[in-house]
Amino acid sequence: MSYSAMRPDGVAVYPASQAPTSERLTFIRKVYLMMFSGILAYATISGALTFGALAHMAGTPIPGLSTLGMLSMNIPPLVALLLIVGASIGAHAISMVKGLNLVGFYGFAAVFGILSVNLFAYAMMVAGPAVIFQALGLTVLVFGGLSAYVLITKKDFNFIGGFLMVGMFLLLGAVVVAIVMQMMGMQVRMLSIGLAIFSTLLFAGYVLYDTSNMLHRYSTDMVVPAALALMIAFIMLFRNILYLLMASRN
Repeated sequence: MSYSAMRPDGVAVYPASQAPTSERLTFIRKVYLMMFSGILAYATISGALTFGALAHMAGTPIPGLSTLGMLSMNIPPLVALLLIVGASIGAHAISMVKGLNLVGFYGFAAVFGILSVNLFAYAMMVAGPAVIFQALGLTVLVFGGLSAYVLITKKDFNFIGGFLMVGMFLLLGAVVVAIVMQMMGMQVRMLSIGLAIFSTLLFAGYVLYDTSNMLHRYSTDMVVPAALALMIAFIMLFRNILYLLMASRN
């Protein structure tokens, strides 16, 4: 069935699924290359700052880097939540503005990297680097399998968008509750594990949804918004899988 898609700027275009095969494959390749470049930026920033923070805690601080790493670790949870939500909204808002969209894309990766220092430092101290690579391997398997399913079957998962939106609001509300409980000195370990499980399932759904959108809702000039959505889903999957792996060892 032929239909037109609507870009964020209101221009009606034909989706990638209806483009010539060579154009569609080029679009998909560009999306995944950009997504991986964003993940690399995220990993580089979070890895460098984590290294600096750990060096400081070991008594061998690295000038500048250790200071930035410790500052990143000490960002209050509620501020971190506001930053990640604000950065996500901002990056999506300018995802079709040429030039600015790249600033928003890599800026979001940088913010996400800074806000992951706490998680990485904790993982390194509790289980060492092996658990990070295990989480990465599992994330690649889950993300790759779900994306491949959509790309091979070309199934349209737009119908789950409403459920995912409700799930996202529920998740944000529960995270706020967990932060408040923690500030009050209450134990939130079991709640945090439950949220990580729910979030893993939620963003697995977003992998299906965002891959489907790449094919059925985005035109072949919408590389940045498609890559941004997939990058967020990948990083959120990775963070939650990493947390669950660490929780299983305690």
